[in-house]
Amino acid sequence: MISEKNHFNKYLLLIFFTGAVVLSLELLASRILTPFFGVSLYIWTSILSITLIFLAIGYQFGGWLTSKINNELYEDVFIFIPFLSSFFILISSIIYPILFPHLIGINLLIGSFIGSLVLLSVPLVLMSALNPILISIIKSKHDDSSDSKSGYVFFISTLGSVFGVIFTALFIIPNFTNFNSFILNALFLISINLLIYFLIGYSFFRKLKKKFIFLNILLFGILILILVNKENYLSYFTKSTDLNDNKYLILYEKPSFYGNLKVIGYKPKNSEKETHYILYQNGFTQNTVAKNGDSLNTYIHVLNNLSMSSEIGNALVLGFGAGALPNYLENKKYNVDVVEIDPLTLDIAREYFNYKKKKSNIFFEDARTFVKNCKKKYELVVIDLFFGDGVPEHLTTKEFYKDVKKCMFEDGILLNNTVVDLDKVETLDFVLSTFKSEFKNIYYFFDKELVEKTGANITNLYVLSTDKKNIKDLKIDYSQIPQTLKRRVSSTLKNMKKYENEDYSRNVIIDEMNNYSHLFAKSMSSFRKLISTSIPSRILIN
Repeated sequence: MISEKNHFNKYLLLIFFTGAVVLSLELLASRILTPFFGVSLYIWTSILSITLIFLAIGYQFGGWLTSKINNELYEDVFIFIPFLSSFFILISSIIYPILFPHLIGINLLIGSFIGSLVLLSVPLVLMSALNPILISIIKSKHDDSSDSKSGYVFFISTLGSVFGVIFTALFIIPNFTNFNSFILNALFLISINLLIYFLIGYSFFRKLKKKFIFLNILLFGILILILVNKENYLSYFTKSTDLNDNKYLILYEKPSFYGNLKVIGYKPKNSEKETHYILYQNGFTQNTVAKNGDSLNTYIHVLNNLSMSSEIGNALVLGFGAGALPNYLENKKYNVDVVEIDPLTLDIAREYFNYKKKKSNIFFEDARTFVKNCKKKYELVVIDLFFGDGVPEHLTTKEFYKDVKKCMFEDGILLNNTVVDLDKVETLDFVLSTFKSEFKNIYYFFDKELVEKTGANITNLYVLSTDKKNIKDLKIDYSQIPQTLKRRVSSTLKNMKKYENEDYSRNVIIDEMNNYSHLFAKSMSSFRKLISTSIPSRILIN
């Protein structure tokens, strides 16, 4: 009996690592869901709700299970459940690339709930059941300290969860794709389970014996096979062509702390060669550049032309993208400083987007931190900060723009690329009111012609903010604009409006009560749905 009691510490090791896997899967689920459903409160509502519901079900299931079986089988069940958990993690990994592209067309909240259910439900139920089962094992040994050890079981499980969060965030996410990471969690769980099984001795278990080893090794082999043949599997069940049969070739894929980055070679239908490259972050286009380095994004040329309203001098660009805008500004003889949070983008820009760093200084840090501490003054500041399909909400507030203004000369120009829902007037008013709280004169632009033609609700909004009494007459430089974009750029720049609302103070977005995500949640979900349906499903899987 003493030797059996000593197994407690070995079982705790399994509890620790299953706790780690639980939180690892939760973090990875958020990243898997993002390309399909965006970054919003809905996503985290779904993930957290599903996690807590199925953890609770798992605790109840573990208690119920031990009441239905002979106590002699507790330990066999305990050691078998991690195997089952690994099996269902594998099933989740196999299913979601096939299922998720079909969920885009339904309601965002329902779709994200179903997605979370597929990824997390069964593995969480099984792994959380281990805690009450181990407590039942302790009590079945007539251990006088069973009550205190019960608390210790949950303590160790929670510590494991903390470890899982840290290890996943700092090691797994920056080095592995989300699909691979799910598979690796299953492999890890099997390995730990087999280790515990051998440490205790397989002869100890009454029913499993050697067949358990065979089952685990078989599943381990299947997981390795899926991992090695990932591309073949995903290519078979997902599409690499869009609705017009244009082909998307993955030239580069790399996860980072800030999202999954993909470089796509775009090959038009009936073409033998790629015509341009696209940078995707979490399934959303960040920049499109021709092989010669010319940007094929309207917003780059709008911002570039708007920059001519500023005096030539120091320019600060918040958001690097693929480096197109810093290149254009350098060609205008600006002294350019760039702030970008993800260092990986610089290497990508150099290799695939013809970015040639000349005199630009590049700072890798959060834009909010940079402007809060900046000592330099700029004639021009450009804000082009997107995370996937939205703007990080801490970069939308009065306090942020106040810090930006401190970095500018008195007559400096601030240009901002953001989004607005024209069907919801309050989104436009909130965005512009926040700029108005810090700057005297606010001018805004959007492609009215495109909006009227396509009926698009969500569109890019370009805001020019300054304390200058008058800005220069906007003269469009068509020489650097690709032929296909000239009409759109012209339509946007000619549609200049001044924000005249004097009752703006009640609609200002502030740090203390930032309602940006709430304002845009439904709009961005519709926008994400529109974009995701036009992108090949293979590009959305990461």
